[in-house]
Amino acid sequence: MENLKLTDYFNKIQDEIMLIGWNGIVERYHPDVNPNDKESFRIFRMYKNVYLNMKKRLKQQSIL
Repeated sequence: MENLKLTDYFNKIQDEIMLIGWNGIVERYHPDVNPNDKESFRIFRMYKNVYLNMKKRLKQQSIL
């Protein structure tokens, strides 16, 4: 059941990246932009991992 929740969360992050683009994510969540937000580093790291995963999957699809 927890995997389903993680998958839903992953898909939500992925949809947001697709909607506003990586630069929008950086402007919204980067710790340097939000120095007073203690959670910004953790949140940005999650978005970055999802983005890198998306990029990797797209690269693999273009090779095949």
